Amino acid sequence: MSKMSLLKNFYKYLSSSILLTLLLLNVISCKKDNDPANYDESLVRKEDSLKTYSPTVKFEVTGRLLEGKRIDCIEPDYKGNTWIASGQELFHYKNRILENSYPLDFSILDISIAGDESLWIATNGGGLGHLTKNGITWFTMANSGIPRDYIANVEVGLDGRVWFSSGASDYGGLVVYDGKKFNLLNPENSMLNQHVIWDIGIDHIGAIYIMTLSKVHKTNIYRISGDSWECLGNENGTFYWVFVFTVSPIGKIYLVEDFMASSSTADTNKFYLYKNDEWKRLKPDFMNSRLSFFTALKADRRDYCWAADIEGNSFLLHVFNGNAWESAPPGLFNGDKISTIETDFDNNVWIGTAQNGVFILKQ
Repeated sequence: MSKMSLLKNFYKYLSSSILLTLLLLNVISCKKDNDPANYDESLVRKEDSLKTYSPTVKFEVTGRLLEGKRIDCIEPDYKGNTWIASGQELFHYKNRILENSYPLDFSILDISIAGDESLWIATNGGGLGHLTKNGITWFTMANSGIPRDYIANVEVGLDGRVWFSSGASDYGGLVVYDGKKFNLLNPENSMLNQHVIWDIGIDHIGAIYIMTLSKVHKTNIYRISGDSWECLGNENGTFYWVFVFTVSPIGKIYLVEDFMASSSTADTNKFYLYKNDEWKRLKPDFMNSRLSFFTALKADRRDYCWAADIEGNSFLLHVFNGNAWESAPPGLFNGDKISTIETDFDNNVWIGTAQNGVFILKQ
């Protein structure tokens, strides 16, 4: 082959390489806005992994923590960390061994662990806290422009974004922190039908679930995948009132529609399951009174629903395994009110009580 032919082939190869490089750069630059790689690099992705779990429901107490304490919220992660809030106190456990405790100036309403093992804290009046190895940074109305310093709930997404509520009946709403700025979402600029966000959930693949609450007949559940929104029901309002809901790893939703504020004797509280894109009413045998009151719901790693209710002067615990209900023995938790339920990544069930600390049930 002549030198001229070799030179032509070389330039042809060079041109092709340059074109390929430009195409690759173009693809990289055209990533969608909701691609986690476009978020602030300081955000660390969370991990979630499902295992094979025993189908048997067990009510044997295999551990106790913080006996004598009121438990407001519990948050475990896949690295063995568990944070527990009691009033204005935070307790950090590592593999069930107490590592540290932190007294705060405000009551703690909710907590969520980030991918870097730091903790986000929702408070009553203190704003949103971020606890790291360097201490706590507070985000408030004064320094961050969020609508309120009353933060009812917080959830860190798998992509690292922080979702929390900061609103009242006619202002504020859902706030999303992407590591750089706070973005406020409300009925004026989003699908949300109310300003008050009562609870936030997350499933195994990272979809965020938002529950609105302020006016009767207006409660809705929204599912947010990336930046795609979906109302799971009637956009104008799906439920009369809802105090408790929970999302399973595969996106099943359990909730109790609450009619305790209704003056009509024909209204009765209802238990619902959202599955296969529709709401189906469940009719547990233990819901035999007109207004059964539930204090906590939690879907475990098997998609079973753990439900704590009050019947007269008794505080009871029930589990729905997808086909039938099972009930825990009465008085299992010293006859105490169940304030919160959480599951860890081994599907141990952590029961928080009003006066007797935490009870752990190995499944």
